[in-house]
Amino acid sequence: MAKVAKDLNPRVQKMSLGQQQSARGVPCLRCKGTCSGFEPHSWRKICKSCKCSQEDHCLSSDLEDDRKIGRLLMDSKYSTLTARVKGGDGIRIYKRNRMIMTNPIATGKDPTFDTITYEWAPPGVTQKLVCELCKGVAPADSPVVYSDRAGYSKQWHPACFVCAKCSEPLVDLIYFWKDGAPWCGRHYCESLRPRCSGCDEIIFSEDYQRVEDLAWHRKHFVCEGCEQQLGGRAYIVTMGQLLCPTCSKSKRS
Repeated sequence: MAKVAKDLNPRVQKMSLGQQQSARGVPCLRCKGTCSGFEPHSWRKICKSCKCSQEDHCLSSDLEDDRKIGRLLMDSKYSTLTARVKGGDGIRIYKRNRMIMTNPIATGKDPTFDTITYEWAPPGVTQKLVCELCKGVAPADSPVVYSDRAGYSKQWHPACFVCAKCSEPLVDLIYFWKDGAPWCGRHYCESLRPRCSGCDEIIFSEDYQRVEDLAWHRKHFVCEGCEQQLGGRAYIVTMGQLLCPTCSKSKRS
């Protein structure tokens, strides 16, 4: 039986970080023919053959992501955001496009009763007709996005509902609310805990390696070239890449 760490919260579901076996051999879009095909690393989210990311090999799957999110939400108060998979023995999948609603003016509904007009709004246009990001007017017959955390007094064009940190579109994704703005899951988590530069996962332990603005799990503080452990040894960090002196010299030559 596998040993379970004592400090793990039994209510937290651990999602598999393993590589997709069916993805083996998928060519790299960045290397343009020089990569023999995707070869998964045991813990880094890269190709062992060319060192490029999974995204460069087009391995991301919205369907698989929706299944994982569905498993996380199925027993929570957000279970209404999931749908049962036919023939899936109770498996639920995350339903996308739940945040878009028709403009309340167009439908005749007014959930806010807010008629405040701001100086930057065109004459006769109230707050609920103006996009929170671009300040542009949302046509009455077009869809808009609202956030429960922001309230009905704020709305966005679908293309303007983006992460405050990276500007990634959030309409189809789970988002987080912080400092009065929507954040993507990646950058919201990074605002709370450091992210390992080796495995690209959030670090929950207080015992980790930090160099300048970068952080690593202790076990992942290894050379990206030869994979030797660098704890207590000489190392060089260049452009976010952690290398031993030998691999750094070889890379420069």
